[in-house]
Amino acid sequence: MKTIIAIYGSTGSGKSTSILALESLLDREKVYEEHHNGDRLLIARHKSPLNGGEEAFVGCCSEGDPPGYQQNEWLEKCVEYKCEVIMAACRNSGHTVDNIERIARENGYTTVYTAPYGNEDEYEFLNRIFADNMLNLVDELIKR
Repeated sequence: MKTIIAIYGSTGSGKSTSILALESLLDREKVYEEHHNGDRLLIARHKSPLNGGEEAFVGCCSEGDPPGYQQNEWLEKCVEYKCEVIMAACRNSGHTVDNIERIARENGYTTVYTAPYGNEDEYEFLNRIFADNMLNLVDELIKR
């Protein structure tokens, strides 16, 4: 099921670091990578253990702060590569959410919104747990 998982929150809430933590957990072969102002787009072939090890393209887009111009281009790139699942950072409202909703609507994606687990003292630990849970979600979505 083609899905955009939108990781939302304010600046410094762990959106990008959670997506980068997920990237490290993917059983992946990097297909495309791009960097801009400390953020990254990664498109990879991921082998989900839940569907017999078949590969699916997964996109990870860590740029989600306004105005979201790079985010829009990166989401389009994920669609071009026919990503089954796209992880994308965004704010709670505004341009970055509008980009995700438009891409989903125009390309037949379902959108799931979630937020990183927040705690000032435990970001590293919580980002890892969040990434583990997101990997499970990615695998389940690919299986469908």
